[in-house]
Amino acid sequence: MDMAVINTDQRNGNLHIKLKGMFSPETAAKLTMVIAKSYIGTGNVFIHTAQITDVKPNSRSTFNNLMGFIDVPKEKVYLTGEKGFDIGHDSAKVIVNKKRKKKHGHGGCGKCKNCSCNKKAA
Repeated sequence: MDMAVINTDQRNGNLHIKLKGMFSPETAAKLTMVIAKSYIGTGNVFIHTAQITDVKPNSRSTFNNLMGFIDVPKEKVYLTGEKGFDIGHDSAKVIVNKKRKKKHGHGGCGKCKNCSCNKKAA
């Protein structure tokens, strides 16, 4: 059976779930059960997808169908990372952090003297 490792953590009233490995229909079923058992009725659910290696066919539809049977509002579920688009439902909220180009080793945040990291060349 192909299934990702699922780790959960409660932080600041939110449920954080990290997936690692292959996202299959079996993983979708297990993930749905984990959400149903771990969600305390408040806060948001963040599903971190950065360590998903592959998304198997039918896993997205399995996940979306099963989410309809649990008592967790869909608007409280967020997927983080590019793979969130591959496993989330059509109205899923996906958060993707854009990596900033680093200049001077700190990302151009104004930490260097007379910082011009964010200024475009004329």
